[in-house]
Amino acid sequence: MESLNSHVLVEISEGLSCIGSNLCDPYASDRDRPLKEVFVSMFEISKYPTTFRQLDTFLIESGWPHPLTDPEPRQDLRQMLRDHPDYPATYISWETADAYCRWLAERSGLNVVLPTEAEWEKAARGGDDRIWPWGNEFRADLCNSSESGRNDFCSVFEYEQGASPYGCMHMAGGVWEWCYDFYHPYSHQWLTLLDPVNLTPSRQHVVKGGSAFCTKEIVRPAGRDWTNSINQGGGDDGFRIAVRPRS
Repeated sequence: MESLNSHVLVEISEGLSCIGSNLCDPYASDRDRPLKEVFVSMFEISKYPTTFRQLDTFLIESGWPHPLTDPEPRQDLRQMLRDHPDYPATYISWETADAYCRWLAERSGLNVVLPTEAEWEKAARGGDDRIWPWGNEFRADLCNSSESGRNDFCSVFEYEQGASPYGCMHMAGGVWEWCYDFYHPYSHQWLTLLDPVNLTPSRQHVVKGGSAFCTKEIVRPAGRDWTNSINQGGGDDGFRIAVRPRS
């Protein structure tokens, strides 16, 4: 769909879903405990992380400042587009990811947003309490984590066998992905049960999924971390979009 800037959407049906971890996950931390069952309404999510090719279209059409050159040059976007157009876009701040969603919403007429942490986790785990998108046994050949030995990003179309039960790609490793939620270290303890989202203001927003430079413990879908959300995007911070029905 051209108005969606070539994003492929996957429908995630409404229903109960697990979020967080329990003692059966040997890699769980206090930040992602306890394991809870919540209800998540139907939504759609992009099958792949947003790529440099897609980011470039947004920057050209919107005039948004390029994250790779502001405040200081970090990479040559043109070179990235020539060599790696299908690599996940990086150095993305929460503000840039949110602006991209608003631009795409205006372009498509759809309610394009960043996924909540609960939505992201359901898309990655299929709703159950599996430790990685494919199951409870880690396999370095199914994701781009530090165990893969690449020590670099790769095309979002690689690692097809490591897709989630819904068919979403690169939800373990690749790049950290922004969520809509503000970050608080123990927010799982007081999550609501219906479409949970943490809207209590903080200087940080949640990032999920780990990156190509993270170990198997960190690239678990239940794992969670944060990045300062005020004009900061690290070298392995990216995002994917979600689409919700309009209320």
